[in-house]
Amino acid sequence: MLGTRLTAASTGILQGTVGILYLPSLPESLIRRPLMPGQVSAVVYIESIGPLWSVVFALSTAMLIASAVRGHGFIAAHIGSAGLWALYGSCILYSAFVTEPPVPVVAGTIASGVAFIQLSIAIGCRDRGHR
Repeated sequence: MLGTRLTAASTGILQGTVGILYLPSLPESLIRRPLMPGQVSAVVYIESIGPLWSVVFALSTAMLIASAVRGHGFIAAHIGSAGLWALYGSCILYSAFVTEPPVPVVAGTIASGVAFIQLSIAIGCRDRGHR
Protein backbone atom coordinates (compact mmCIF):
# COMPACT_ATOMS: atom_id res chain seq x y z
CA MET A 1 0.00 0.00 0.00
CA LEU A 2 2.94 2.35 0.64
CA GLY A 3 3.95 2.20 -3.02
CA THR A 4 0.41 3.03 -4.10
CA ARG A 5 0.29 6.01 -1.75
CA LEU A 6 3.70 7.27 -2.85
CA THR A 7 2.73 6.96 -6.51
CA ALA A 8 -0.45 8.95 -5.95
CA ALA A 9 1.42 11.60 -3.96
CA SER A 10 4.29 11.94 -6.43
CA THR A 11 2.03 12.20 -9.47
CA GLY A 12 -0.09 14.69 -7.55
CA ILE A 13 2.98 16.81 -6.88
CA LEU A 14 3.88 16.67 -10.58
CA GLN A 15 0.42 17.89 -11.55
CA GLY A 16 0.45 20.56 -8.88
CA THR A 17 3.72 21.88 -10.28
CA VAL A 18 2.25 22.10 -13.78
CA GLY A 19 -0.83 23.86 -12.39
CA ILE A 20 1.34 26.40 -10.58
CA LEU A 21 3.30 27.12 -13.77
CA TYR A 22 0.01 28.02 -15.48
CA LEU A 23 -0.92 30.64 -12.87
CA PRO A 24 -1.56 33.97 -14.62
CA SER A 25 0.90 35.75 -12.31
CA LEU A 26 3.88 33.75 -13.64
CA PRO A 27 5.67 34.63 -16.90
CA GLU A 28 4.33 32.87 -19.97
CA SER A 29 7.89 32.05 -21.03
CA LEU A 30 7.95 29.36 -18.33
CA ILE A 31 5.46 27.24 -20.29
CA ARG A 32 5.85 28.08 -23.98
CA ARG A 33 7.72 30.10 -26.51
CA PRO A 34 5.73 33.07 -27.84
CA LEU A 35 3.41 32.26 -30.72
CA MET A 36 4.02 33.99 -34.03
CA PRO A 37 1.27 36.30 -35.30
CA GLY A 38 -1.57 34.22 -36.69
CA GLN A 39 -0.57 31.01 -34.92
CA VAL A 40 -3.29 29.18 -33.01
CA SER A 41 -3.01 27.08 -29.89
CA ALA A 42 -5.78 25.11 -28.21
CA VAL A 43 -3.89 25.38 -24.92
CA VAL A 44 -3.74 29.18 -25.18
CA TYR A 45 -7.41 29.33 -26.23
CA ILE A 46 -8.43 27.39 -23.11
CA GLU A 47 -6.21 29.68 -21.01
CA SER A 48 -7.93 32.75 -22.48
CA ILE A 49 -11.22 31.64 -20.91
CA GLY A 50 -9.62 31.87 -17.47
CA PRO A 51 -7.04 30.05 -15.37
CA LEU A 52 -8.65 26.72 -16.30
CA TRP A 53 -5.40 24.77 -16.57
CA SER A 54 -4.40 25.83 -13.06
CA VAL A 55 -7.84 24.92 -11.72
CA VAL A 56 -8.09 21.48 -13.34
CA PHE A 57 -4.52 20.56 -12.45
CA ALA A 58 -5.21 21.70 -8.85
CA LEU A 59 -8.39 19.59 -8.67
CA SER A 60 -6.59 16.53 -9.97
CA THR A 61 -3.73 17.18 -7.55
CA ALA A 62 -6.21 17.37 -4.68
CA MET A 63 -7.78 14.05 -5.71
CA LEU A 64 -4.40 12.30 -5.90
CA ILE A 65 -3.08 13.73 -2.63
CA ALA A 66 -6.38 12.96 -0.87
CA SER A 67 -6.24 9.36 -2.05
CA ALA A 68 -2.65 9.09 -0.82
CA VAL A 69 -3.61 10.44 2.61
CA ARG A 70 -6.88 8.50 3.00
CA GLY A 71 -5.61 5.24 1.53
CA HIS A 72 -8.53 4.83 -0.87
CA GLY A 73 -9.90 6.49 -3.99
CA PHE A 74 -6.80 5.65 -6.02
CA ILE A 75 -8.62 4.36 -9.08
CA ALA A 76 -10.87 7.40 -9.49
CA ALA A 77 -7.99 9.79 -8.85
CA HIS A 78 -5.71 8.15 -11.43
CA ILE A 79 -8.49 7.87 -14.02
CA GLY A 80 -9.29 11.56 -13.51
CA SER A 81 -5.62 12.36 -13.86
CA ALA A 82 -5.39 10.25 -17.03
CA GLY A 83 -8.31 12.18 -18.53
CA LEU A 84 -6.70 15.51 -17.71
CA TRP A 85 -3.34 14.53 -19.20
CA ALA A 86 -5.08 13.11 -22.30
CA LEU A 87 -6.94 16.41 -22.81
CA TYR A 88 -3.79 18.45 -22.23
CA GLY A 89 -1.70 16.27 -24.56
CA SER A 90 -4.42 16.32 -27.22
CA CYS A 91 -4.61 20.11 -27.11
CA ILE A 92 -0.85 20.40 -27.52
CA LEU A 93 -0.71 17.87 -30.36
CA TYR A 94 -3.75 19.36 -32.14
CA SER A 95 -2.17 22.81 -31.95
CA ALA A 96 1.15 21.46 -33.23
CA PHE A 97 -0.49 20.00 -36.32
CA VAL A 98 -2.60 23.05 -37.24
CA THR A 99 0.06 25.68 -36.53
CA GLU A 100 2.11 27.16 -39.36
CA PRO A 101 5.01 26.85 -39.05
CA PRO A 102 4.63 23.59 -37.13
CA VAL A 103 5.68 23.56 -33.50
CA PRO A 104 7.48 20.73 -31.69
CA VAL A 105 5.30 17.84 -30.54
CA VAL A 106 7.48 16.55 -27.71
CA ALA A 107 5.43 18.16 -24.90
CA GLY A 108 2.19 16.72 -26.29
CA THR A 109 3.80 13.31 -26.69
CA ILE A 110 5.02 13.36 -23.08
CA ALA A 111 1.64 14.52 -21.76
CA SER A 112 -0.12 11.77 -23.72
CA GLY A 113 2.37 9.26 -22.34
CA VAL A 114 1.63 10.43 -18.79
CA ALA A 115 -2.07 9.83 -19.51
CA PHE A 116 -1.32 6.21 -20.43
CA ILE A 117 0.89 5.82 -17.36
CA GLN A 118 -1.89 7.14 -15.10
CA LEU A 119 -4.37 4.76 -16.70
CA SER A 120 -1.93 1.87 -16.18
CA ILE A 121 -1.52 2.85 -12.53
CA ALA A 122 -5.32 2.85 -12.10
CA ILE A 123 -5.50 -0.66 -13.59
CA GLY A 124 -2.68 -1.78 -11.29
CA CYS A 125 -4.52 -0.36 -8.27
CA ARG A 126 -7.64 -2.25 -9.29
CA ASP A 127 -5.74 -5.50 -9.74
CA ARG A 128 -4.08 -5.17 -6.32
CA GLY A 129 -7.39 -4.31 -4.65
CA HIS A 130 -6.34 -0.75 -3.74
CA ARG A 131 -9.62 0.94 -4.43
